[in-house]
Amino acid sequence: MQPQISTYVWPGQTLAGFGAAARIGQEAKALGATRVFIIVDPGVVAAGLLTAITPSLAQAGLAYVVHDQVIPNPDVASVDAAATAFRASDADLIVGMGGGSGMDTAKAVRELAGGPVGISITEYSYLLRGDAVRPVPARKQMPPMIALPTTAGTGAEVTPWAVITDTVDHRKFGIGGPALLPDAALCDPALTLTLPPFLTAATGIDALTHLIEAYVSTNNHQPALDPLILYGIELIGRSLRIAVAQGSNAAARADMMLGSTLGGIAISSNWLGACHALAHPLSSIANVQHGLANALMLPHQMAYSLPGALDRYARVAAALDPSAPEEGSMRQRAERAVEAVRELIADVNLPTRLRDAGISEAMIEPLAQQAIRDLNHTTNPRVTTQAALEQLYRQAF
Repeated sequence: MQPQISTYVWPGQTLAGFGAAARIGQEAKALGATRVFIIVDPGVVAAGLLTAITPSLAQAGLAYVVHDQVIPNPDVASVDAAATAFRASDADLIVGMGGGSGMDTAKAVRELAGGPVGISITEYSYLLRGDAVRPVPARKQMPPMIALPTTAGTGAEVTPWAVITDTVDHRKFGIGGPALLPDAALCDPALTLTLPPFLTAATGIDALTHLIEAYVSTNNHQPALDPLILYGIELIGRSLRIAVAQGSNAAARADMMLGSTLGGIAISSNWLGACHALAHPLSSIANVQHGLANALMLPHQMAYSLPGALDRYARVAAALDPSAPEEGSMRQRAERAVEAVRELIADVNLPTRLRDAGISEAMIEPLAQQAIRDLNHTTNPRVTTQAALEQLYRQAF
């Protein structure tokens, strides 16, 4: 019997805790930076979060340029424009600061900076497959990158991919590979203390979705990750409600930041599942916020997938509520995971029906056509078809 080889995609230098953002000057100098290109969205600037890093950069004697044109669900045009701005800036280090959109834009700019001048990010799209995909540049060809999450959701600070929207085909595509892992991640819960309740809830459910999908993924051959993933689920189960209800609760914010980072580590090795395949078209076709898209679909995807991973879903239920007695059949305990997720989504006041998030019934068939083309469904614990994905959309409608 051929031995099973476990492949772990570990993050780079990761600093976690209150005050981590103030270490950016030191970390940038250690990476050889002389001039820094900061990629953010206008909301990060308006919230005053840049002040968490600019004094540190100045103290380290580093000049910096701020590119604040990141958009939600970054598209090809915004990424290509950011790459052009980076080349014109003479910077030698990229900082991606924000939620997933800011860090994904930064990763895409980094990838483009390591390749030929004048190409588009579309040439790196996974959807091209095989020899049609331009290979990720070698790490030494790309400028170093530091990631600073300002939400506790995507875990993008420790993942090697980015997701970009193609506005022509109205679909999302992935780029990246192990070489694109940020060189350093500064995970400072202080940057999330002013995050509004809706974004706290939506990004928190995004993190939970990463953890659950990675735990039940058919690509889960990395046993050392299992305890980390279950701990991340436990952190979110106990702290998301508090973070939404009491935004300034430092302990809850720290739990959520760590849970999010663990989710990023989990999906880097294990991949995801059908929930993300269902969520991505909701964003690219109907512009639904990504975390909300996951919240709308996660309970339905879990219920559909239960037969493929009853034992693992039962452990998810125990992690979400460690105080609950472990009683009943394996099926009953697995079903409690679905119910626990439904209750959590309701408690943080997120919509639970597609129709309440701007989705019309006429969109369902095109959504399913896009979802089946998303590679995330290929590691779902229960095999999916376009018809099955369409039915899940109808259940959520």
